[in-house]
Amino acid sequence: MKNSIFKFKHFQIDQSRSAMKIGTDGVLLGAWTPIDSNPKTILDVGTGTGLIALMLAQRLPESRITAVEIEKTAAEESFDNFTNSSWSKRLCLIHDNIIDFSENSKVFFDLIVSNPPFFKNSFKVSDATRSTARDNFHMSYEDLFSCVNILLSPSGSFAMVCPIEYREELITKAELNQLYLERELMIKGTKSSSFKRILMQFSRTKTILKTEELILEESRNHRTFEHQKLVNDFYL
Repeated sequence: MKNSIFKFKHFQIDQSRSAMKIGTDGVLLGAWTPIDSNPKTILDVGTGTGLIALMLAQRLPESRITAVEIEKTAAEESFDNFTNSSWSKRLCLIHDNIIDFSENSKVFFDLIVSNPPFFKNSFKVSDATRSTARDNFHMSYEDLFSCVNILLSPSGSFAMVCPIEYREELITKAELNQLYLERELMIKGTKSSSFKRILMQFSRTKTILKTEELILEESRNHRTFEHQKLVNDFYL
């Protein structure tokens, strides 16, 4: 299949079977997620192809990463991508939904990451598998924050990406689960365009919010210096 293998500097991803292909959102989250605390246990919720888990395995050589994926085909593909990487012994794939996983897990995680569903139930997606990956029917934001609250260690953090129009709603839902926005990166395609996405980091402690901005392109297919610097360790 054309473009089924996506090659990065230190790993490659077969995305021929997964409904949701590699996109800018996942790459940005994997590259941006703060790791100042040097987390040892990491959870990737809805791993898809395994992209973010692999990026964090590269960034954190002493970490152990668990990736949960509900969709069977994506789970099989991410498992293969983990197996074919240099970090296979530190990566674990769980085929399950995050609610059941959170109820049965005996591990608390120092870092949780997720590129979660974007679309409300009213948003129609033609492909059923793609709908599973992106429709809130299978994992609502309420479910996500509730599970993060259960699984996150006392000093841990949670990082995610979402459309910027959901920002206020997500802050409210997070605070209902004793999670507070600590850092955010607002993203837009070009200098003249509006902000479309936001990367958010939550923790259990209320702190002064750090807000930053990122412009992706100077011109079509030409990354800005800041964008290139962020992803330089990954893209060929």
